[in-house]
Amino acid sequence: MTRGDIYLTDFNPAKGGEIGKLRPAILLSHEEDARMLETVMVIPLSTVLEDNATPYRLRIPARQKLKKESDACIYEIRALSKGRLKERLGNVTAEEYALLKSCLFKIL
Repeated sequence: MTRGDIYLTDFNPAKGGEIGKLRPAILLSHEEDARMLETVMVIPLSTVLEDNATPYRLRIPARQKLKKESDACIYEIRALSKGRLKERLGNVTAEEYALLKSCLFKIL
């Protein structure tokens, strides 16, 4: 597991307005933390695209096994069990990861 990897992730069960179902998510946790802890921090992706939604969303183009353009739903950041991560689909670029961090800092 490497920071910036995109994994197919099981977000079920969801409650209330939480994002749910099996969907891609970007791994935020540092590699050392991912080894030590039972949970990882992720940002879910959605194919429901919303234009001009930064800092709450950031557009991620399709790449590798991520077949559709998606929005990173930064406001939906979650800590999840590593067992919820199913398959590695690809990774974000260093520039995209820096933008994700910047957006996250703006909303915290």
